[in-house]
Amino acid sequence: MRKSAIILALGALGFAALVGPAAGPACAGELRYRPINPSFGGDPFNSSHLLGIANAINKFEDPKSSASATTLDATDSFANTIQASVLSRVASQIADQIYGEHAKTSGTAVVGGTTLQWAQVNGQIKLTLNNGKSTQIIELPAY
Repeated sequence: MRKSAIILALGALGFAALVGPAAGPACAGELRYRPINPSFGGDPFNSSHLLGIANAINKFEDPKSSASATTLDATDSFANTIQASVLSRVASQIADQIYGEHAKTSGTAVVGGTTLQWAQVNGQIKLTLNNGKSTQIIELPAY
């Protein structure tokens, strides 16, 4: 009986040596880099989660989207469209007076506080724009 107890004790000790933390050399697996961000090859299902986190910690506000920014309603939008259309027609009529079939060699037009003067000199058309604050001179070829 004593012999079987010694064999049993040695067997348990050997088993503990094999299973225990100080058993033999340490083994490690291969290290692999796996990106999280889908922009860098990570799992595409992470994108909404990462975007949600980024928006949650974003402390900057777009000045265009603030509550104080004025938004155009339908009436303002319609008024702006009509104004742009009228100004476009006025610009076309002035261009016809400068370059049209019956073009004038000089003239003046006043539109909304801006004075436009033109004169044809030596194959050039000299346009002078004056809005009361500044004057701009543009020289164009006469066709």
